[in-house]
Amino acid sequence: MPGAVTAVNPPPATTATPSPRLRRGREDVLTAATALFHERGYDATSMSDIAARLGFTKAALYRHVTGKAELLRAITGPVRADVRALLAASAAGTGRPVDELTGLLRGLAGAAAAGPGRYALFWGPDGEPGPLAPDAVGRDEVVRRLADLLERAVAQGDVRGDIAPRLAARLLVGAVVAAAVERGGPGDGAGPPSPSAVDVLLDGPVRLLTGGRT
Repeated sequence: MPGAVTAVNPPPATTATPSPRLRRGREDVLTAATALFHERGYDATSMSDIAARLGFTKAALYRHVTGKAELLRAITGPVRADVRALLAASAAGTGRPVDELTGLLRGLAGAAAAGPGRYALFWGPDGEPGPLAPDAVGRDEVVRRLADLLERAVAQGDVRGDIAPRLAARLLVGAVVAAAVERGGPGDGAGPPSPSAVDVLLDGPVRLLTGGRT
């Protein structure tokens, strides 16, 4: 038909896959940022500091990430995945609450010792502000689960009841994770601790609450 315009469909959109070199570069950025956040704190570390640690220009650094907030989310992402898995396993447990409590703490200690830099950032005071930030939500879920187990263990007479469950939960997770992180040091990849090392990490905090009755 004269004058008709033939519609031409645009080609389908494609999603570019990062090259191996770009992926390796991003991993280097995450490693350097983890170390610097651990050494100086999140707020005191600038993108310029991270670029300098890597020998990058800031322009080269921004090829891999959009900013510090994205860096923090990427660094602590594996921790959030660990936490979700540990909480799911704990929720599926059918044993005594005090045993489920120590099992969850043992899982947190082992994961923290294997990735101390990430766990230090996840549990530390730095990070994205606000109670709805992903890390804050994950931390609160752990504390709520521990507090629930403590309440049930108190009801069964296995745990002393003179400490508020939520406070006790915060003390427990803080002591266990801090000890595991300190054992591992600021970097990741130290490997999980031996069962005997985990028992040592748990022994003091748990005995404080149970009076040695576990």
